[in-house]
Amino acid sequence: MIRAAALVVVLAAGSARAQEPAALHRLTEREATLADQAQGKDRVARDQARAAYRLARKRQLGFLAEPDTRLEDARALDLALFAARRSAGEARSLREEVARVHQERQALGAAAARTTPPPAAAPPHFARPVRGAVVGQAGLRRDPVTGVEVRQDGLQILARMNEPVRAPASGTVRLVEAQPQGGYAVVTAHEGGWVSVVSGLREVSVKPGDAVAGEGEVGLAGRNLDGAVVVSLELWRGRAAVDPEPLVKKR
Repeated sequence: MIRAAALVVVLAAGSARAQEPAALHRLTEREATLADQAQGKDRVARDQARAAYRLARKRQLGFLAEPDTRLEDARALDLALFAARRSAGEARSLREEVARVHQERQALGAAAARTTPPPAAAPPHFARPVRGAVVGQAGLRRDPVTGVEVRQDGLQILARMNEPVRAPASGTVRLVEAQPQGGYAVVTAHEGGWVSVVSGLREVSVKPGDAVAGEGEVGLAGRNLDGAVVVSLELWRGRAAVDPEPLVKKR
């Protein structure tokens, strides 16, 4: 189910959208850092301007009294003025960069707000893809052979060989893919940003792009590599798997 789950993430957020929160965070931090640097450079420029002013006044007042220091005072004043102008130019460049980053952050934030699905959207009316007993539920379980705890994202339902497998809700088929454990999986996008993954089909009657009605047939149940006829249902909202048990009704 690895590739099917990866497609769920792409359907829910989009490859570019998935990076938006991190990008917004980086831009916010950069804007704050640049603003601090600009303020610091402004303070340095003001201090240097005051120093240049004091040197200029000293030179004025001591021009006649101390003629031997005229050249030295002139050089000191030139250096102070140069340093003040350089710091003022660096502060101006930093403020311009702050304004640019601020605009970029606002644009990215507006785009994220437009593309993020509303968190309070009600789920569609889901139904189990087949009749039968539930033999596996979402959550952690211990593999009976290896003893390793593995996470299961969906329901596992015991089915009959060649039993029709039905879409859990109306939507659009996005992917049909062969599974490593045998059979096929059908990934369907539903309203409100929900995605279902139904696997354990030996035969599929839909293709990517097909619109399916709620409880419309998508294929036939078949055996997995263990010889059992088990159909699995996963539900995803955004980029997170959701336990299907409280959301689906029995057929």
